[in-house]
Amino acid sequence: MKPEGNFSSLTIAIIGSGQLARMMALEGISMGYHFTFLHEEGEDKSAVLDLGHIVTVDVKQHSAEQIYTLLGKPDVVTVEKEHVDAGMLEGLNQFCPVYPSIKAIRISQNRKSEKEFIQSQGIEVAPWHPVNDIDSLTEAGTRLGWPVILKTCSEGYDGKGQWFLNSLEEGSKVLEEVSSDIEFIAEQPISFSKEVSIVCARDQHGNIVHYDISENIHSNGILHYSIVPARNIKTETQNKAKKIAEAMLTGLEYIGVLSIEFFVVGDDLMVNEFAPRVHNSGHWTQQGARTSQFLNHVRAISGQEVASTERFGPAAMINLLGQAPLKKHMIDSALHVHWYNKTIKANRKVGHINMSLSDIESLMVKLEQTLKDYQQ
Repeated sequence: MKPEGNFSSLTIAIIGSGQLARMMALEGISMGYHFTFLHEEGEDKSAVLDLGHIVTVDVKQHSAEQIYTLLGKPDVVTVEKEHVDAGMLEGLNQFCPVYPSIKAIRISQNRKSEKEFIQSQGIEVAPWHPVNDIDSLTEAGTRLGWPVILKTCSEGYDGKGQWFLNSLEEGSKVLEEVSSDIEFIAEQPISFSKEVSIVCARDQHGNIVHYDISENIHSNGILHYSIVPARNIKTETQNKAKKIAEAMLTGLEYIGVLSIEFFVVGDDLMVNEFAPRVHNSGHWTQQGARTSQFLNHVRAISGQEVASTERFGPAAMINLLGQAPLKKHMIDSALHVHWYNKTIKANRKVGHINMSLSDIESLMVKLEQTLKDYQQ
């Protein structure tokens, strides 16, 4: 890592070539950093075209040293997603730092490991039970009670790899349809008032910053829009979220941005999952906070100190799911459209809209008007 204060020639490699890589690079380029991207066959690289050198490889066919060289011998490696080859990251870590910690990435790749880690920190999660066959599913139903939510331990995101099961009979059909080597967990459904998340960051100097908690509204398992600050959340509840975040950042030996999703149960919080990366529910920070989540991640991994997360006012973010932005929104000064240069497909995240207004009433009116425009 180059000495503090001399960052102009820093090269950052990002594993992934999607919109999160794009937005990290856009922030870092403005600081004079250089970027390279590891793109795997079958991925869409349109989001990062012209932002740096794109390396397309089959990671199983190349050594870590070969990949490190192809990436331009970067000063630091980071990720835009948790589902990456952890063995490759360990290999790259022999040549340069990898942030966030490979420990955090490995844990987040498996829901069972994730639950076990969170509980080891004294943090509450929904009651759960490991499942790998009909006998363990029977035991899960007995222990948790029916219905249960069956989730694959790996690869599930945006509502994929999940089944709501009312009975053992329904569960047995699912198990018959999927590969026998897939590992699951069964979770007890939780009665919660809302889903919220906190985005936080820790730098190499031990400084920790938190963004205000966002309230997240989903559609078909995909985040539809977020509101900040989350409504009707007590100060004690917000403080608890920060304490949980600090415990996890420390326990994971974490550098960079971490996001944690919670269920709000009464005035208490229950962790649903975490993501070792910048997060969709933190996109509002681009216009709504003094320092965006993307900039703070780049600052943290490059050896700088994380900067102010002060919010300018009430903010919101709308995901554009398989829809192009409307012309009137592109010219509306109250709205900030971010487009990812991706091909439009049903329910695909192809862009988002940020807004930040002076008061929550005005924000909600603008949010509702904008959402309605995409329902017509």
